[in-house]
Amino acid sequence: MSIWLLGLAVTLVSGIAATVYFWLIRRPHDEMSYGLHALSGLRWREFSKLVLAAMARRGLMEATPEQQESREPQSTFLLARGDERWLLSCKHGSAYRIAAAPVQELAASIRLGAAQGGILATEGKVEKEGRDAAQGTNIELLDGPRLWPEVRDLIEPSLREQIAHYATARAKRHAGISWLGAITLGALAMAVWSGTRPTTATDAPAAAAQVVPASAKTTAAVAPSTPQESFHEPTEAELEAQMRDVLKALSKTPGITRGVWQTKLTLSIDRVASEKDIWPWICLELERYPALSTTRVQLNPPPGSSEPVRWRQCRNM
Repeated sequence: MSIWLLGLAVTLVSGIAATVYFWLIRRPHDEMSYGLHALSGLRWREFSKLVLAAMARRGLMEATPEQQESREPQSTFLLARGDERWLLSCKHGSAYRIAAAPVQELAASIRLGAAQGGILATEGKVEKEGRDAAQGTNIELLDGPRLWPEVRDLIEPSLREQIAHYATARAKRHAGISWLGAITLGALAMAVWSGTRPTTATDAPAAAAQVVPASAKTTAAVAPSTPQESFHEPTEAELEAQMRDVLKALSKTPGITRGVWQTKLTLSIDRVASEKDIWPWICLELERYPALSTTRVQLNPPPGSSEPVRWRQCRNM
């Protein structure tokens, strides 16, 4: 096999395999992860209405919706489908780790209420003890990975597009880095093959000519990776610290009365000054952190103003 064909084959196989992985496996997973973080930023009532809407698409309607309007936020709802009665239990918060106790409580409520079954929904995770407790009962467990497909199409379209855009941009970035690695791997395969191949007096000049392009290709492959490696994907703790630093800085900015992170992708700003005066300062703080530079900013009008709420971004991916 030609040494150049070997290098090309190694590069294409490894690059295509990595691209398929990041696009078809990691991208949906990242989209789900960003989406669940966005759900955890909703208010309790908003999350409950979202889950109830998902159940309505199954044909399970709230049995007493008029009572819900006048009550404080609740976690258990009675649903009906024809003559069937189902209990829905909502556990709001991505930090939830459902063990056996909540499942057993729902099972007891089903027996007391003479319902056909129950559904437990949470953005968190159901532990093994919770799944074991649900065995033998007519209880469906909808934790994060199972809940997201149910509610994905029901969240605000602009937020859904932002989540998908964020996951797609990350997949493209990682796929680009993987292609640089694939080129390096192909060059190394060429170098190894040329070193192990028997050399005769007639192929010595050809072998010498091949080593130089392989080394040059290795250098060319490694050099562009430097700017990519300079990007540091923040951990959860680092991202939260960056978000706090942005709020702290904006609280000292004239014309801004308050800043609140509604989700990890959305920043709400209350202002008393004109948008033109405060927008450069907002972007200055957000663009200090690459992970926050594409944040969706909700600019609320000054109190008593007739101006509409504005949505802007400092930088698009």
